[in-house]
Amino acid sequence: MTFLGTSAAVPTKARALPAIAVRREGEVILMDCGEGVQRGAVEESIGLGGPMTILITHLHGDHVAGMLGLLQTMSLSQRRRPLRIVGPRRLLKWLEVTSDLLHMGLTFPVEFVEAKPGVVLRTPGFRVKAARASHSIEAFSYVLEEKGRPGVFYPDRAKSLGVPEGRLWSSLQRGRGVTVGGRRVEPSQVTGPPRPGRKIGYSGDTRPSPGLTRFFARCDLLVFDSTFGAKDGVKALDRKHSTSVEAAELAKKAAVRKLALTHFSARYTSTAGLVREARRVFQNTVAARDGLCLSVDYPSA
Repeated sequence: MTFLGTSAAVPTKARALPAIAVRREGEVILMDCGEGVQRGAVEESIGLGGPMTILITHLHGDHVAGMLGLLQTMSLSQRRRPLRIVGPRRLLKWLEVTSDLLHMGLTFPVEFVEAKPGVVLRTPGFRVKAARASHSIEAFSYVLEEKGRPGVFYPDRAKSLGVPEGRLWSSLQRGRGVTVGGRRVEPSQVTGPPRPGRKIGYSGDTRPSPGLTRFFARCDLLVFDSTFGAKDGVKALDRKHSTSVEAAELAKKAAVRKLALTHFSARYTSTAGLVREARRVFQNTVAARDGLCLSVDYPSA
């Protein structure tokens, strides 16, 4: 996961507007598109021509306005591969109107998927789930969840069942049964218990809620709205955002492995205080910054 923009509504010298890129097996999942997102992608060597899905949380300018420049850059680079965009229903109308007015002439097809609570996207390797966020307009939070992996492969078991090393071992390791001498050998006979895939959560702009606590349960990495510090809790409540402490409280209740705070108000020249507040509640907390890369490891069980 690479953070391309970590500021709230107003950019600063150090922070661009919200955008996060997740790279997985050659595919990019881009979460929100703040202004100048394509420049951040270039700086972080994130290719714009390969398989890509864009997840938009809501239609506030700091989260979506950068999409126009991104799409135009893709066209000028002669992208041909289809682009998948997931977001609120009104996002499609905005894209159609602005693309027409600006004569963008996209060189690639766009597949639009309307965000609704539940599973909004399934691919061979992962699925994307959406839940309603608690913000000032219609907004969604997302979970990116990999499919489970086969258990640990035990070569001795395969040999004892007469499975020769090579292609058939590879099939069993990928969870596919094989036939040896007219006899069927299933992956469960040569592997341990199935292992879970990785799970990433992204709140977008929101207040904490019991529903989101359940939605983000046991995420390996949760990226959560931390627009304000605890002393500005009233502002967070009025503007439908969260404080660093509220983000940490939700992370603790949801039993996530790691919390990354983001979407910081420009009023804070340093995020050190926000991190200290959060770590008193949930120790494994970091503050996102532009250019920060986090590797999401597989869970141990």
